[in-house]
Amino acid sequence: SSPTARETVDLNRPNACNLCHLDRTLAWTADKLSEWYGQKAPALSADDRELAAGVQWVLKGDARLRALATLDMGWAPAQQASGRDWLYPFVIFQLNDPYAAVRFGAWKSLQSLPGFSDFSFDYVASDAAQKEAVTQAYRKWWFEVRNASSVFPPQTILDPTGMFRQSTFDRLLNQRDLRRVFIAE
Repeated sequence: SSPTARETVDLNRPNACNLCHLDRTLAWTADKLSEWYGQKAPALSADDRELAAGVQWVLKGDARLRALATLDMGWAPAQQASGRDWLYPFVIFQLNDPYAAVRFGAWKSLQSLPGFSDFSFDYVASDAAQKEAVTQAYRKWWFEVRNASSVFPPQTILDPTGMFRQSTFDRLLNQRDLRRVFIAE
């Protein structure tokens, strides 16, 4: 369907605008849809006005939202639209998601980012092995790949060095929708 900010708010369904512009807020999308198509903007939460939709979907979404947002972080048009530098910490974090499908998508998205095309990861490995892979990937990103002069937009909840703003990260993660999800294909 055509994207609407209202469906994202009311139905918790991602919209095409923010699946490409993962670094933009839902308020940005609502403003653009209002400007271009006359859609009335819905009432938005503070997070929807201040934090990137992609960040929210990865951290507090249900498994279906996490899978979609994580996979889109590896999609070349989304990387071009929203930039790549800020994606690394989120994709790496998702390597230890409770759902194997999300972990698989995170691995594939990570491989699409510069410096990680040959990154090896077993998405069905033990939790300890997943955590070790996360540690290795963060180290590789931080010491070998990260551009120290990158600018991280504040709506991505990364500080100027590329570290998560921990209080916001923890708050969003504590709001994660942990309902079991089953999607038949």
